[in-house]
Amino acid sequence: MNIIAVVAQKGGVGKTTFSQCLAVEALRQGIAAAIIDTDPQKSAAEWGGQREQQQIDAPAVLPLGSRPLRQAVEELQDRGAGFIVIDTPPHSAPAINAALEVSTAAAMVTRPNPMDIRALEATWSIVSRMKKPAATIFTQTPPGTRARALTLAQGRLKELGIPACPTPLSYTLSYPYAQAEALAVQEREPTSKARAEIAEVWSWLKRTGLF
Repeated sequence: MNIIAVVAQKGGVGKTTFSQCLAVEALRQGIAAAIIDTDPQKSAAEWGGQREQQQIDAPAVLPLGSRPLRQAVEELQDRGAGFIVIDTPPHSAPAINAALEVSTAAAMVTRPNPMDIRALEATWSIVSRMKKPAATIFTQTPPGTRARALTLAQGRLKELGIPACPTPLSYTLSYPYAQAEALAVQEREPTSKARAEIAEVWSWLKRTGLF
């Protein structure tokens, strides 16, 4: 059983989108996957509800509600889930701690800009204190000449000893278009660059032993 906490102290970095893509990628690998939505905004749960209306029954998306997180994990395990992604809210160290307590590893999500990297340092402080295997995923990475921002961000994480996936997820409208159709980008655009990047991130996380 793999339980991946997707965490970031900063909002707007793409935690929910990455959680959805990670769960869908698990499905594509033949693994029964599910998402627990612990964010009060319930974006992942709404996405799951839209998928149910379209008779897309996987991955299961379970809003946490008032139940303990461990109970939600056990419920999904009883339903046969072998890969659980926990989508966490921003600005909430208690929620991150709770997710890390039940998880087997953590994916820290950030954009490659100074403000987000500073917030990532705070997230890393929590994750490292909990002694969980973890890696950073860069999202919304700018193209072309602005790619220097990624190089600077990667350098900063290397200085701090924070592990990071070498494959960034590029900024593209493919993600919001997929969201609008209650899909993950791999489902809407199975031959796209975005889909290839998700596959590379999955392979790297697997090779490094996060799951």
